[in-house]
Amino acid sequence: MTIDASVVHPAIETVQHQTSIEKHLAQEKSRALRKRITNRLLAAGFGVFVLPVWYAATAFEWVHALIIPSPVDTFFAAGRVMSADYFLANAWVTISEILWGFGLGLASGVVFGVAVAMFDSVRATIYPYLVALQAPPKIVLAPIFITWFGFDEPSKIAIAVVMSFFPMFLNTLTGLSSVDPNAVKLMRSLTCGRWQTFRYLLLPNALPIMMTGVKLCWTLAVLGVIVGEFVGASAGIGYLIYAMNFQLDIAGVFALIILLSLFTVIVYQLIEWAEAKIIFWKQV
Repeated sequence: MTIDASVVHPAIETVQHQTSIEKHLAQEKSRALRKRITNRLLAAGFGVFVLPVWYAATAFEWVHALIIPSPVDTFFAAGRVMSADYFLANAWVTISEILWGFGLGLASGVVFGVAVAMFDSVRATIYPYLVALQAPPKIVLAPIFITWFGFDEPSKIAIAVVMSFFPMFLNTLTGLSSVDPNAVKLMRSLTCGRWQTFRYLLLPNALPIMMTGVKLCWTLAVLGVIVGEFVGASAGIGYLIYAMNFQLDIAGVFALIILLSLFTVIVYQLIEWAEAKIIFWKQV
């Protein structure tokens, strides 16, 4: 029994081609892993560099303790603040305000972005007004919202929504509008309706830009809540920072700022992790 070489050779070539693809993908994954590790080491190295400089600046009194406390004082102040009875209650107030503001700003930005991108009549009607509303600095709206909603959580949530809405709206609109018009015409030639085109073409194309808007939305929601608590509040991390600053407890102020920054960065990293899972086709 003889084996036809014309059958064997293509099979061997196919196996070799698959092997080379798998090898290339493995190399790309290894390269991406090395890059992530390098980036983490660089970030850690910068922190290791900053801490001694910070300590030296305070130990040798290059800066006064009322301007920048030492890292040791800040560390002990963080323990003191976190163990205090008032911390958890005030932290929960701020966290709930941030989450509500982020969620409402994200949802409204996506809804308006999709509506403006998909319907010309909506774009002509409300888009100029949405852009015009971004002209005044959002900080000037804080006293107005406090007058409307009081010193409790609704006023802080309103500020966070206003600050986080437009980045999400603009990134959604930009992502949905950046599709190649020929691709849209092709979908229509295949008898795809408006929402089929949105689901299978526009949305996958827009997701990378939309996720950038989500990250901006998150950071601005945090900023909006803290600004609102500075302007007027009876509870929250911003309220504690303002009170400790008034009492010249600068180490406590720095401790609260660092804790708030850590919380913001952790959630930001979770968003990036979710982005890698959702937009899987961008990954190696």
